[in-house]
Amino acid sequence: MSEIKIRRKNRSPSVTTTTSTTTCTTLRIDDMAGGVVSIGTISTNAATFQVWGASDSAGTFVRLYDSAGAVADITLAPSTSAGSCYALPDAAYGLPFVKLVSGTTNANTTATVMLKS
Repeated sequence: MSEIKIRRKNRSPSVTTTTSTTTCTTLRIDDMAGGVVSIGTISTNAATFQVWGASDSAGTFVRLYDSAGAVADITLAPSTSAGSCYALPDAAYGLPFVKLVSGTTNANTTATVMLKS
């Protein structure tokens, strides 16, 4: 078996998602190349996480859109008895700071975001 040639860094901060950008956790992702949002069992019928971004952690956060002009949201699967993981949208990686905002109160939760450089 070959040894690891590239050692990547990772971190897994806990975040709070609500329907208000002022109460959601700010994530610093400027040194990360990918990430996955892990949520436990919640009622997620027709729920989304909206991705909001800013150039500064204390700046004004705005809704993220992809290059085609579509919102860069994370659509959550219907509720199940097990937790789920969702990839962060590619469009988010041009931003130094993001917030995951619940599209509905069904998606208000505490999640873990697993980030990797």
